[in-house]
Amino acid sequence: MKLICPTAFKGTFSPLEAAQRLGSPGDRLLPLSDGGDGFLECLQHGLGGHLVWRDATDPSGRNRPVPVLHLPDGTLAIESARVIGLASLAERDPVAASSRGLGELIQQLADAPRLWVGLGGSATVDGGRDWPRFELPPTLVFCDVRTDLEAAAETFGPQKGAQPADIPILKERLLSLELPRGPHTGAAGGLGAKLLSLGAELVNGAEKILEVLGFEDACQGCDAVLTGEGRLDATTLEGKLPLVVANRARALGLYTIGHFGSHGLGWEIAAANFDEVRFGLSQVVATK
Repeated sequence: MKLICPTAFKGTFSPLEAAQRLGSPGDRLLPLSDGGDGFLECLQHGLGGHLVWRDATDPSGRNRPVPVLHLPDGTLAIESARVIGLASLAERDPVAASSRGLGELIQQLADAPRLWVGLGGSATVDGGRDWPRFELPPTLVFCDVRTDLEAAAETFGPQKGAQPADIPILKERLLSLELPRGPHTGAAGGLGAKLLSLGAELVNGAEKILEVLGFEDACQGCDAVLTGEGRLDATTLEGKLPLVVANRARALGLYTIGHFGSHGLGWEIAAANFDEVRFGLSQVVATK
């Protein structure tokens, strides 16, 4: 029996959809998210709870309903990708895009006993500069990257639609906010720094989700673990979820399979962290 625990194949499958397609009858499914796409889906699949819909604005200012997960212990969870994510936009323009909608949603939840925020997949690089004022409840932030605030614009701006001339503008705008620096502060275009300044705790989303969803318990009785996402490349080595899963699984003595939609520059080095690597639907590349 295998434990099937991929994260999202962006633009194609959610974590649960990917797990359902990659697994075989008798396998155990544990879809995972590092705080980016599929964060609420993975929490609800693993912990239960129910969704309640609230109104919030997207990066272009359009109002629409977004989900808030009410977990059985009273914790509320939200996913930045569902509020200010790239998927909601017809055009990408991080200079104009605003994360205000996420701030407004958190403001609505200020009386929560605990708040979990999945931080990743945003279309914005604004550091929450136009968020309303509010008191933050006890908040744990699952960050999808370790990037420092200073590097956020140049590292992630291009994938959000930034042109080369936009990068200095975005970087200067972020640094002018005088937000805290350090690991994870560049997550979601500087929103890690914004939430840290409000008193939130920032954590490595991939590591924390394995703890929250009981990864080691889920491995019991399994002889292999299959993980993956849309692309394998050099950035996988920066602590992306499949790498975290592979390291944990191999430490438990389990055969580890990485299944990816495609590969890019540096994939061979990243592939060495798995016992077997697969691409697409059938290609298999042995690494040991």
